[in-house]
Amino acid sequence: MSKILLINDIKDDKTAGLKARVDVMNTLKEEGYEPLFFPRFTSIEVIIAFWKALSKTVKKGDHIIAEYPCWIKRRLYLVKAFSLFRKVPFYSIIHDINTIRFQISPKMDIMVLKLFDGVVSHNYSMTNWLKTNGYQKKIADLEVFDYRLSPENPYAAGRPAGAYKLLYAGNLSFAKAEYIYNSRIRMYTNFVLHVYGQYLEEDKFRTQGVVYKGSFDPNKPAFDSTYQFGLIWEGTSIDTCAGDYGHYIRFNNPHKFSLYIALGLPVIAWKDAAVARFVTDNNIGFVVESFEQLNSMLGVLKPETYQEYAANVARFSMKVRKGHFIKTAVSKLINA
Repeated sequence: MSKILLINDIKDDKTAGLKARVDVMNTLKEEGYEPLFFPRFTSIEVIIAFWKALSKTVKKGDHIIAEYPCWIKRRLYLVKAFSLFRKVPFYSIIHDINTIRFQISPKMDIMVLKLFDGVVSHNYSMTNWLKTNGYQKKIADLEVFDYRLSPENPYAAGRPAGAYKLLYAGNLSFAKAEYIYNSRIRMYTNFVLHVYGQYLEEDKFRTQGVVYKGSFDPNKPAFDSTYQFGLIWEGTSIDTCAGDYGHYIRFNNPHKFSLYIALGLPVIAWKDAAVARFVTDNNIGFVVESFEQLNSMLGVLKPETYQEYAANVARFSMKVRKGHFIKTAVSKLINA
């Protein structure tokens, strides 16, 4: 039996944007999946060649997986036609759903997702959204994206003598992470926020209490300090997660969450983020409503409580480094 993973032209990527897709590809290759290049349909000759490649590779009893979103969605209709012709299941692993992110009509995403016989969803919150909006086929929850790293020493530190050091890694543009530009952060004395990433708008960044540390290679994160927590927060405000990106973390698994776990860092998350349930259920950190509450809770955090968080997150660190969660979710989907 062949297991086929359709892949786009992913080269040796050095930015965080494609790491999740590269990690999925490498993990499923370990599970026996055969990558098949998914070309852009620039001519009828390309389409015919791709159909022939599918015909040569895919037999009855096999299955096909594509990742979503897929650049140039019409390619998926051809694969769906082939799967019906060959009578093989066609599944998908969801990376993003932009109609959730930008709070627009879900009709287009749902219409395309219905091409698949089942999907891997991020978590219970995204799964509920899919069902509410009309997706009624098989769904397996991922829980956490994996973050493939070599088994090096984690970056987590013990409880500090002074202020806690919090790590935030990601897109630092004003549109996505406006909260890091908020001058009120300087009022909070129990933590210092260190931010890593691209697109910082230096003309707007004058925030005391937030330290910009530059960008990093997501495949070999080598931060110049040790941290006590990773922060899951997005949007326009420090009082709550607001705006499109603040709304989106109610449903998605931010890839930075996986990075923190891979590094062995306990996590502080917004209380309404989808990953908040994973944080609290597994006692790998705590959740807060606002930066005010974050500062207060750090002020009374006991050393033994922090050590519990660190010990618990260590149990998951090697799992995300080795691809445990995508292997488990795909297996559940295929065998459901």
